[in-house]
Amino acid sequence: MTQRTNDKPAAPVRRKPLAGAFRKIRVGSETIQLLVLAVILFVFFSIIVEKFLTVRSITSMGFQMPELGVLTLAMMISIYTGGINLSVNATSNLAAVLAGFFMVKFIPKDAAGAVVTLYLAVAFLIAIAVGWLCGMVNGLLIGYVGVPPILATLATMTLFTGISVGLTGGATVTGFPTQLSVIGAQTILGIPIPFLIFIGFTILTYILLDRTSFGFKARLLGSNPVAAEFSGIDNRAILMGAYIYSGILSAVTGILIMGRTMSAAYEYGATTYVLLTILICVLANVNPGMGRVIDVFIAVVILQILSTGFQMALSGVRGSTFFKDFAWGVLLILVFVANYFIRGRRAQSS
Repeated sequence: MTQRTNDKPAAPVRRKPLAGAFRKIRVGSETIQLLVLAVILFVFFSIIVEKFLTVRSITSMGFQMPELGVLTLAMMISIYTGGINLSVNATSNLAAVLAGFFMVKFIPKDAAGAVVTLYLAVAFLIAIAVGWLCGMVNGLLIGYVGVPPILATLATMTLFTGISVGLTGGATVTGFPTQLSVIGAQTILGIPIPFLIFIGFTILTYILLDRTSFGFKARLLGSNPVAAEFSGIDNRAILMGAYIYSGILSAVTGILIMGRTMSAAYEYGATTYVLLTILICVLANVNPGMGRVIDVFIAVVILQILSTGFQMALSGVRGSTFFKDFAWGVLLILVFVANYFIRGRRAQSS
């Protein structure tokens, strides 16, 4: 005996593409550790520094953080595929210098606002094209010629810096239109525009690595390149794509720096930025085939809190810069020790 029913079969549920992209954001114990650390540091400096917890201070951090944040995303994707990109800062400066030259040489001094905006758009495209070209050179050397990433990007770092020095003669490029400062000095609803750009590229990188076939192949390539090759993955094409994206992110950093400083120079961040991006990736536990974009974002926030907190707490004290570097080193060692004990506990429980 069968029971008849008039119920119609349920229609398949259609997910919106963007909602589907965020339906399973990976959050692990490392993410929680970093969040707790960020909260502890924020509360600590809010207590010991009188003016730390103010709108002005937080807004200032929002303007300073994105340069290093976007550049760290550029470093992350190269480490994710099993390599490293030491030329991120040199690419950033070269893109800024060439875009700056275009603005200085070609924008008429009596141009109307709309015309200047059009020229700025072209300058940004030039910077992005330079980043794309620099990334392609790295991708060719690493993916197709077979040069180890650290040697290839060390060579291109020197090459790109040399080109910047040759073009500028070691001088700083200035004289940009005031409209450029909108990127580096203006806010939308109280939120700094550079910070919104940083959030945008963080989301884009998350989708690229966690929600696309390219991200899956990049993860497999970073974890086990031999297995990736036997799985039919074109390792060389993935490396080329990863380093081109890294170069484009570096160029975006150059645009952000130009917008904030209203200048372009071959030496901007040359002594610290590459090391800081590596430090942040280590702090976020980024390894070949492993790592979360959200952890990188939180790690950038942690370093900015440390930097601003110590700068305000030790304002006027001789050697404060040294103490800031000292604190970064101590933090890194503490993270290593914490990860060591966490891995040991997991090994015992398994």
